[in-house]
Amino acid sequence: MSEAVNMLEEVKLLAARPRGNACIVLAHNYLEQKAWAAELAKQTHNEHIDLLERFANKSEIAAQVGQYSVNHLFEYLKGRSSAPVLIVSGLEFIKATWIGHSNSSEQFASRVEMWNAKPSLLFVMQYDKLLANYNFNRYKQYKFVIDQKETLAL
Repeated sequence: MSEAVNMLEEVKLLAARPRGNACIVLAHNYLEQKAWAAELAKQTHNEHIDLLERFANKSEIAAQVGQYSVNHLFEYLKGRSSAPVLIVSGLEFIKATWIGHSNSSEQFASRVEMWNAKPSLLFVMQYDKLLANYNFNRYKQYKFVIDQKETLAL
């Protein structure tokens, strides 16, 4: 078993990366991931956004959810926060619309690996085997996927 990941440190490291400024935490308990993401944001003095909540409260963007591609998602998040890291949860409903798009998980993983905009992004989302096994090879020195089970308690 590998050493437990200190997410408070990982968030600091993520914000300091010169490139590849995004990361995914794969959660195993859907019902607790929003609260976990919010607590991580609080402890690291960053911002948290829950996309499900945001879309549910904004009918003009909710009506367009079926048209939200991987690229649209990243454009939506770009510049969304003045905090160094934007912690994003509630992504599953958008991800469900991508099922009909070929290679959407690979496109998402590629955008995570290539993200060089501000703020840095940390996605907290339901465990996804494809993402867990994706070969992030552009910046091998960085972690792009972290299993929440392998993190220290917040």
